[in-house]
Amino acid sequence: MSVAAAQPLGIRGGDRAFVKSRYFAETGYTPHASQHVIHYDPHRFRVLACGRRWGKTLLGAKDAEACAFAQNLFGQAQRGWIVGPQYDDCEKEFRVMYDTLRALDVHLVSQKFLNNPDSGNMHIKTNWGFDVECRSAAYPETLTGEGLDFVLMVEAGRHKRRTWGDFIRPTLSDRRGWGLFSGVPEGSTLTSLLFALWQRGQRQKGQWRSWRMPSWTNTITFPGGRHDPEILDAEDDLTEDEFLRQYGAEFVERAGRVMKEWDDDVHLADLAYNPEWPLYAAVDYGYRNPFVWLWIQVDRFDNVYVIGEERTTQKDAEEVVKEILAPHPWTKKCVAFYPDPSRPDETSILERHLGVAPRTNTGGEIGTRLALIRRKLKTYPAHIPLEDQRPGLYVDRSCTALAWEMREGYRWPEHKSEVRSDSENPLDRDNHGPEALGRFMKGYFEVVSDEPSESRIMRARMRR
Repeated sequence: MSVAAAQPLGIRGGDRAFVKSRYFAETGYTPHASQHVIHYDPHRFRVLACGRRWGKTLLGAKDAEACAFAQNLFGQAQRGWIVGPQYDDCEKEFRVMYDTLRALDVHLVSQKFLNNPDSGNMHIKTNWGFDVECRSAAYPETLTGEGLDFVLMVEAGRHKRRTWGDFIRPTLSDRRGWGLFSGVPEGSTLTSLLFALWQRGQRQKGQWRSWRMPSWTNTITFPGGRHDPEILDAEDDLTEDEFLRQYGAEFVERAGRVMKEWDDDVHLADLAYNPEWPLYAAVDYGYRNPFVWLWIQVDRFDNVYVIGEERTTQKDAEEVVKEILAPHPWTKKCVAFYPDPSRPDETSILERHLGVAPRTNTGGEIGTRLALIRRKLKTYPAHIPLEDQRPGLYVDRSCTALAWEMREGYRWPEHKSEVRSDSENPLDRDNHGPEALGRFMKGYFEVVSDEPSESRIMRARMRR
């Protein structure tokens, strides 16, 4: 079959109407029942939260592929983008389109027919004007300036909300373009594009519609449905939350990355030591694991600034003091440090050699410390537009290890074998910066009252 055929693909005999179902049949694609629902839904913006192996790649690629042979509302050839959080996230959808169109000999009648993900060039442009290419949300400057007929927002669970509102949405206005957003849920935070748009689609008002499609609704891959052996095996292996996220397509909190509120665009900044503010430090002890020391300042509004980090391995506390901390110009300015209370010997060494006092009340439940960090990660005030809100925590761009842990390193257990029977805590790895930061948050912002132990409470410390 070729585009050179006398009867163009998807064209109904006797007229020039393009029929999507006929095109699918002629190119050998049979969607499963759940894909069929979304393919033929008339809403302009469709949002899909789905489980793994559901078929979102085929869904998006085939919808976009059909646009090659149909004109838009204005009688023009269509133009669209596949947008991923990173460029290589677009590759699967684009590869499906590339392979199908090549099999139809479209490459013989195209100005561009390129599939080079390594070099950053995935682009098809036919002689009749159809144009589709891949773009990366990591480079927002590339997401402006063109009128589009369609956009696939792939891996939407990892996209940021501002990517859609600030960059992609305006490109669809001129041509009244449509959008398909698909992905496995990554959390129900304000920064998650998939969650925000899925909620909007659940209201089923205007141009929006959304679905939650568990993996087992793909009855081709999982003919046994919810009780398919592959689904049951995954359920046995994964934690309950991870199974609900990866296969049940549910927006759960204790799955994936721990610090879902973290956003590089919001929380990373170019910071410098401010002599008008007190300087503190927080420490997470380690030897084979990293020894982490964070330099922290707090302004009069209780905003927290991590202005630097020191990391090392294979050094004991004495060596860290001698080689790293004692020579550092900020050490003499440091008011206090916030240590791990379970390592009093190392704390004593730091106090004795640095002449800096340790603070207490840095232990307790890890959930409490994580909650304090999350509180500072959130943007405020809530009543103003999101783009004008500001967080209570900033980290200097030089703190690359801390930023990585906050962004993706620190994670909840995925497999049951990783879970301690007595714990519902995140994995105890790739968490050394957040551990130090959490001890500072606990010691600085919470004070234990002097009431009897049975009625002891925690209160926030407000410094003005």
